[in-house]
Amino acid sequence: MLDFQQKRKVKSFMYNRVTLAVLLVVVLFVLNSTWSVYQKKRESERLKNVALGNVENLRGRNSELQVKIERLGTEVGIEEEIRSKFNVAKQEENAVIIVPKSETNATSTNSSSFWQKVKKFFGM
Repeated sequence: MLDFQQKRKVKSFMYNRVTLAVLLVVVLFVLNSTWSVYQKKRESERLKNVALGNVENLRGRNSELQVKIERLGTEVGIEEEIRSKFNVAKQEENAVIIVPKSETNATSTNSSSFWQKVKKFFGM
């Protein structure tokens, strides 16, 4: 009989509205915490993917730079780099400078109108 009364007390305590409200609050708190952890996990995975993309870009850049360094280790590579950076030539070489032909004629400047001269003066 005592066992039956204890079960009834436990049952009445478990189905009490206050107990159910407290349990609901605890469950909501746990769900909120779980949702926060889930969102942080998703954000960290996104940042991880971005970082992996950056690593791949840097590895590609590293390989390009290694090729350039190897190229600069040769005599031809050094000469090519100097020629690309500076306007130089070897002693045996000649430099040729090509000047574009002027398209203005003396007759066309004399016969130009007043407005064309104004436009030319202002650089239009």
